[in-house]
Amino acid sequence: MKHLRIYTAIRLIQRQGSIRKAADMLAVSPSALNRSIQNFEESIGAEIFERIPSGVRLTSAGELLLDVVDRHLVEFSELQRQFGHLRDGEIGALRVGLGADIAAGLPLQALADLEADMPGISVEVSSGREMRRLRNRDIDLAVVTNPETDRSVEVLAAGQVPLVVCASADWTARGARPGLWDLLDDRLVLPPEGTGARAAIAHAIRRHALAEGPVTSVAAPYLAQLMRGAGCVCIFPETVFAGVEAEVLQRIAIDIGAVQISVLRLAGATMSRPAERFLRFMEARLDGAGR
Repeated sequence: MKHLRIYTAIRLIQRQGSIRKAADMLAVSPSALNRSIQNFEESIGAEIFERIPSGVRLTSAGELLLDVVDRHLVEFSELQRQFGHLRDGEIGALRVGLGADIAAGLPLQALADLEADMPGISVEVSSGREMRRLRNRDIDLAVVTNPETDRSVEVLAAGQVPLVVCASADWTARGARPGLWDLLDDRLVLPPEGTGARAAIAHAIRRHALAEGPVTSVAAPYLAQLMRGAGCVCIFPETVFAGVEAEVLQRIAIDIGAVQISVLRLAGATMSRPAERFLRFMEARLDGAGR
């Protein structure tokens, strides 16, 4: 706890640029806070603040330390959140961000597996800006298609699934063997812009030297309801249709390509037991989808 107090003080001093202002906010005397910082600097063998006329600023060593400080403060905040769930009688919590193009079907089935396995768990599911929220530690795991990754995130599991063309039950093909070009004169129902599936579909259309026609963009959770309309044709990852009644949709045999569904976490972040269990269920579901 002593280190957490000094870490909090370091972060506050850095933000305020002043030991005096930070001391006022912490309800301690400036001299006492200054001594605490000096003692800490002596213990690590490096000066973390440079004293300047207007206050203080971080040294190079201080910049390095700040990364550690931020990580410890965030991890301790998450630990306190987990303790809160334990006090409320829950056995853990999981925050999952699902890409709008796959936020139906398979990932929700994996979450249902988790809730059956851990009945006391608290689960929060959301969509939108998954990569940003993962990096900000607003979610524990992200499930997205064809992610652009860097060293800040880690791929825990991945599976390739085909993009499939489905039509409402009353849709009639123009020929015996329809192709992608036969669909573009009609209004297509596609995943939202910015998703991996939408980018892959756009690439397939360009690969055939075609142009996209009228489009309705919709998130996966609303697809089944929309496809009950007359004459609708959609292109989505196959896993979205898990659990959709066969009489609602008919599959059209057109090769569009595939997307990779990935489960991501922030690099170096600890995995809670609920996150580990959800990962196992996702791996099993993705494995089954790939067969």
